[in-house]
Amino acid sequence: MDLRRATACLTLALATTVQASPLASAPYLPLRVGNWWAYQEEGEEGRALSRETWSIVDADGDGGSGEFHVRSCTKRLDDLGHHSRFERHEYLRASEEGLRKRYPAEQDAGQEVLLVKEPPDDGARWRDAQGSCEVTARGPCTGPHGRLEDCVVVVCTLGEPAGTIVTSTYARDVGMVRQEVDVLEILSVMEGAPAIVPSGGRRDGHSVLRLTDYHVGRSRPATQR
Repeated sequence: MDLRRATACLTLALATTVQASPLASAPYLPLRVGNWWAYQEEGEEGRALSRETWSIVDADGDGGSGEFHVRSCTKRLDDLGHHSRFERHEYLRASEEGLRKRYPAEQDAGQEVLLVKEPPDDGARWRDAQGSCEVTARGPCTGPHGRLEDCVVVVCTLGEPAGTIVTSTYARDVGMVRQEVDVLEILSVMEGAPAIVPSGGRRDGHSVLRLTDYHVGRSRPATQR
């Protein structure tokens, strides 16, 4: 690993820690200025595609009351990105419904989505701008430092008809520890018809985003190796 390049965004995240604000009520993704999460994206057969760092750099940014500004820095490692870097900006807030995320207006038409519904009971369902989502499991999962006892798995189906399935795993007091993206193969119904349907749910692409390290402004929860 080239540490000088891989830690460029991480250094920026650490520089904000001294400005830490009180934790908001978002149990499955702690909201506090200075918190950061580092990920690696892997494609088919475990091939590394990118490295990402998410960092909370401001509270009540962009004029949104109760919002936390999250800057994500991504470095592509595959030929598609030609080793390029880019940033994204999003806004998170805790609400009565659960953890919500808003995209900047210039990025995705100002869409707001619900990431984790409260309470995160198994079978809880909702629908928003990203599609249809459901809590499919709750229990232990594995993070970068071992076993985590309270995790929630959220599966979202995007598109009409479904073209992408996103499976996200969140751990209490940690954040998102894993996200799988499956792109389904789409075929036309018949020649000349405007509608399309998934071809039996077959995958046309698959990637996994894995949490590799994190800092949430508090002692890490106890883990079991």
